[in-house]
Amino acid sequence: MRLPEDFTFSQSMLQDFTDCPRRFELRYLLDARWPAQETAQALLYEAGQQKGQEFHHLAHQHALGVPADVLTETIADDDLKIWWTRYLTWQAANLPAERFPELTLTVPLADSLLMAKYDVVAKLADGSFLIVDWKTGRPQKRLRLADRMQTLVYPVVLARGGDWLNDGQPIAPERIRLAYWFAETGETVDFELTAEKLRKDEARLTSLLQSIAASTEFAKTENERHCCFCPYRSLCERGELPGNLDELDEEDGPDGLSLDLDEIEEISF
Repeated sequence: MRLPEDFTFSQSMLQDFTDCPRRFELRYLLDARWPAQETAQALLYEAGQQKGQEFHHLAHQHALGVPADVLTETIADDDLKIWWTRYLTWQAANLPAERFPELTLTVPLADSLLMAKYDVVAKLADGSFLIVDWKTGRPQKRLRLADRMQTLVYPVVLARGGDWLNDGQPIAPERIRLAYWFAETGETVDFELTAEKLRKDEARLTSLLQSIAASTEFAKTENERHCCFCPYRSLCERGELPGNLDELDEEDGPDGLSLDLDEIEEISF
């Protein structure tokens, strides 16, 4: 199946293809709708998604200049209040006043288009750039995050398409840092970029994009753990019952499964 000429890849799409090519085909090429629960605790899962969206919306409004005390008064949920307090403390110490929230950049790569949608990008006083991704799901280990497509895509796209944030000059790789901030702890996991890492990450992404573009068949994943929380599992005859959130292993590495509420959909305001 040929990709549409204007097909634009995102980190979520690439993660889906990496986890299961068939899921990528069903979701993005065939636009298949399959009415299956992703988890047995549907209400808990939906509540987590809703709370995460509310937090992202608060952070977005704050970055646009709405006073923190005004936003604080709108919060009714106890967990969200705790997250918000941690956010206010962290951002005051780590982010400048000038921020670019909900920033979307698209760059050409391997005869394709690659898009990144950032929660916030900030230019620091020393001229470096900090990408921050707010995470309201359970905290993840550095090893797992290092192999996620988001960790590759976000710095690469900023390095190749962020010159307009830098007075028209390309941003040197060494001046780019990605930080995942976890609302449950108020801590971050940071990844720095170098010229050598940028070269390797671009090569990996180029190979992946070329592989997808050349694909005529999209096989099901061999790792059936990826099927546990996939809405297409019954369509693929990989089971009918949804996965149990309580059975997730917090120590899962890159080859394991850990449901990331922040990557289910790319939130837009």
